[in-house]
Amino acid sequence: MSTTPSAGGILAAADALHSPQQTFTRDQVAYLMHLAYDSGRTAHHLEDVARLHCTGIDNAFLRRTHEQRVADEIADMTARAERLHADMGRPPGYEYRGGPVDWDTGRPVRHLGAVA
Repeated sequence: MSTTPSAGGILAAADALHSPQQTFTRDQVAYLMHLAYDSGRTAHHLEDVARLHCTGIDNAFLRRTHEQRVADEIADMTARAERLHADMGRPPGYEYRGGPVDWDTGRPVRHLGAVA
């Protein structure tokens, strides 16, 4: 697998996802995961470049807009965490102190057993 997906490979992957095919080969899954990772990495890189441009601009209005966007993102994450904690029956202001968490439910794992 090349590190840069080809246009034909991306189109073939999109066709495969829209086909009635129910199962995928190991190579197809690996390629789809690679595409997802690569697109996320590219989007993250572009966001970082945009943030660098915003912070480097001397215009106070644009800088304030960037700072407000970051503050809004933090407030959104905090609100989502509060809703999750409320759904789980935890008190307001609950802060998770670490440890393993179940991937599907987000709940802490209390007993870790050996996996055969």
